[in-house]
Amino acid sequence: MNASKEKLEKAKIFLELALNTDQIIQQANKRLAEKVRSIFAVTSTLVPIVVGLGYFIIKETKAYWVLLPIFLSLVMFLLAITIGIWVQKPTYYKYVDPKVIAKKYRGKGKSLRFFVNKWASALSDTANYNASVVNKKEDVLKCMYTLVAIGLGILAVSFLVLTFGMMN
Repeated sequence: MNASKEKLEKAKIFLELALNTDQIIQQANKRLAEKVRSIFAVTSTLVPIVVGLGYFIIKETKAYWVLLPIFLSLVMFLLAITIGIWVQKPTYYKYVDPKVIAKKYRGKGKSLRFFVNKWASALSDTANYNASVVNKKEDVLKCMYTLVAIGLGILAVSFLVLTFGMMN
């Protein structure tokens, strides 16, 4: 194999790797959206439970002081929902339009290897940018998980305190 064909094959491998990376990032973004929807499902189930518990405390007991942790857990769940709505907003992603590269260098005597390298380089830069967008969303998802965990912890403590308070 001569040097020119070898360089073209390397460029094709670079392009294939860039394409695969872009597909992986798109899949990661879809999984992230599914996780956010799962947190929505959990928190939208927990909010009525917490509100119902608060209503029970107001109607059936004199332990109004237990309302504070219940209110705090409700705030945690609502914050998680709010942050989830924010992270689901439309996001700017980059994409590569091969026509732009072809049009820019048309008629300039550029080789196929040049075009493959340009497309691969542009796709790689795009994938890196899109990965940073997905990583930022992942950080927000971690915040949502933390808020739900804190809310569940506070809710569990509220149930324990209420249970022991009603035993007396």
